[in-house]
Amino acid sequence: METVSVDESIRVGVAFDSGKVMPMWFLWRDRYYRIKTVTYTWCTDQGASRLHHYSVTDGANMYELQFNTNTLEWVLGKVCAG
Repeated sequence: METVSVDESIRVGVAFDSGKVMPMWFLWRDRYYRIKTVTYTWCTDQGASRLHHYSVTDGANMYELQFNTNTLEWVLGKVCAG
């Protein structure tokens, strides 16, 4: 498997489940990706911003999605293809 850093803005559709944000799909480079499973979540701080990270899979590849609570923007951090 090869992991590639991307760091590009994306659009994300989410659901709210018991007070948690659950990404359901994302749009990257005009392509729609349906998320099958959120495999892991964690938070980090970047200056004054809190980043929520989501490791997700579409069944074929793994992706790291990041949500910035300060700017309210989503970023595709990494792709692990294989």
